[in-house]
Amino acid sequence: MTTATHTPSRRCYLDGCTSPECAQANYRYMSALRLDHSRGIYRLRDAAPVLEHIQRLLANGWLVRQIKEASGVSASAIRYVLYGQPSISHERAHAILSIPIGPPPADPTITDATGTVRRLRALACLGHTLDSITAETGISRWRLGRIITGKFTEIDVDTARRIAQVFRRLSTFRTDNPHTIRRARAEGWHGPLAWDDIDDPACQPEEAAPYEAAPKYERDPDRKREIEHLYLLGESVQSIAKALDGNEKYISDQLNVVLRERAAKKQAAKGQLGRAA
Repeated sequence: MTTATHTPSRRCYLDGCTSPECAQANYRYMSALRLDHSRGIYRLRDAAPVLEHIQRLLANGWLVRQIKEASGVSASAIRYVLYGQPSISHERAHAILSIPIGPPPADPTITDATGTVRRLRALACLGHTLDSITAETGISRWRLGRIITGKFTEIDVDTARRIAQVFRRLSTFRTDNPHTIRRARAEGWHGPLAWDDIDDPACQPEEAAPYEAAPKYERDPDRKREIEHLYLLGESVQSIAKALDGNEKYISDQLNVVLRERAAKKQAAKGQLGRAA
């Protein structure tokens, strides 16, 4: 039965449509098929080589979704071959066999988890709890707990982006949460300033030597280097102010200057590397 929007097709005919238009579409298809067969041209071919190719791709780390995207063949058609379908169209076979054997393409929705793990650990060094980060990011405490302990080597881009956004703000100040800070120290985690490039897996943390007050005649009048040193060791603004016998607001202001200088230095170094390349 046809309607105003009905498109005649052989598939519609095979589904039980009795319209003359669909019957004609089926007739045309079968006529072309018989002509191809008389010329030795067949629409289907043995699926065994295609099955072997798909299995080799999967062994190299490909997902069915990635094979689908690379070939244009539907995921269901690929799975039918995996489930033992004996034949496949020449067109689909050619599309799948055209995919070179090797590692799968990088997935734009997945990224290395190194930077995300380091950011969470750095925030813990500053006393920020997982509960407070959950409130900021909307990511469950359970998931954050698995990330911070290194359960994942890869992570979805959206999670990494949300944690990076919150990190940029929370890493500028500390909270005096002794339990979180003690845990971070016991685990040997590093604060935000320890990393030249927090996302680079090859980057090693900057280790600060134990603090010793500078002799009076060598003292930086702004005390920025001492503030930076103590902050690298994980001290809070309050404890730095106490150690240096200074005002907390002054320490905080100087620390912000230090953070901006380090960020500018890192950006300049990246620019030099880019020009050298």
